[in-house]
Amino acid sequence: MLRTIFSMQLLRRTACLLIWLLVGCTASPLPPTPTPPSVNLRILNRATYIDQRLLEQFTAETNITIDYHTYNSSEEAYRLLTNSSQPYDLIVVSDVLVEQLRREELLAVLDQQQLSYLSHLDPVYRRTYIDPAYRFCVPYLWRVAGFGYKLTKTGRPITSWDDVFDLHYNDRLTLLDDARSTLGMVLIKLGYSPNTSDPAAIGAARDWLRERAEQITGFAADNGQDLLAHASTDIVVEWSGDILQRAATDPDIQFEIPAEGSLLATDSMCIPIDARHRSAAEQFMNFILKPENSAMLAKTTYSSTPNRTAWSLLDPELRTLMQEYQSLENEGRLFRLVDVPPSVCELYRGAWREVQQ
Repeated sequence: MLRTIFSMQLLRRTACLLIWLLVGCTASPLPPTPTPPSVNLRILNRATYIDQRLLEQFTAETNITIDYHTYNSSEEAYRLLTNSSQPYDLIVVSDVLVEQLRREELLAVLDQQQLSYLSHLDPVYRRTYIDPAYRFCVPYLWRVAGFGYKLTKTGRPITSWDDVFDLHYNDRLTLLDDARSTLGMVLIKLGYSPNTSDPAAIGAARDWLRERAEQITGFAADNGQDLLAHASTDIVVEWSGDILQRAATDPDIQFEIPAEGSLLATDSMCIPIDARHRSAAEQFMNFILKPENSAMLAKTTYSSTPNRTAWSLLDPELRTLMQEYQSLENEGRLFRLVDVPPSVCELYRGAWREVQQ
């Protein structure tokens, strides 16, 4: 009797198992979790101003791919930004262009709720920043204009404009092909403001360079460091990071800030008003603001970081260099270019065209 009851229970359980298996095999499987649509973030930045590993890391962390573009001058950046058939989602541009784009209402307001690492930015640096409320932009890196040269070619340090135009270096000098920057440096040398709107002062800077035209080899679109490295010139007027990147592998290449004073430029991350992927752009901004990433960026580009927390992660040599630049600014020897009216911009462009003739 017990054996019969046990056999019946076994049959019932076996039947239930068979029914469950049949239903499980014939039922439609659960739909897979949908993959979020991919975002292709279009970024415009200065050449030699990123660590490729950061781009790869951002994509790995977010699944957002990057379409990365570069430019060599603010004029080129403006043309690309305003004439591209496909809008950029994030741009990295200098002070003057940020101000111009704000004036022309071409920048989007940032959602600071998405920028959790803003607190790491240096509050002291914020006081002189062009957008201290971080409404339209956040700082990326900053740099100083100066002289790059090969010591074995010059035979001595090049520390002033008088050194640059020493007759010994005839036809071995390349100037930065940027009207506001190069004319601005000469204006400082002549005792004027680099932001002057006085036609006579701008004309004086133009004439000073034209009188020395025979000593100028040519003009470089922010690639003077390459000309120097390839022995195409002996002295270049360039930005600190570009020269120092080359100097890291070639001890013969030196960088000096003009004794007369020079320019300091902050580059900022902004979102154009017509950007298609604002949220993704803000994710990238926040990614760069993370101290570890800001430190990697500064180390690779040999530029100064406004990220206070990142300072402790930098090599002592780079920290010392940044402190020297800050001291020069505090002493009133470094100046920032500001936006000037379009009519004054045309004065600078016209003067620069005459220098290049």
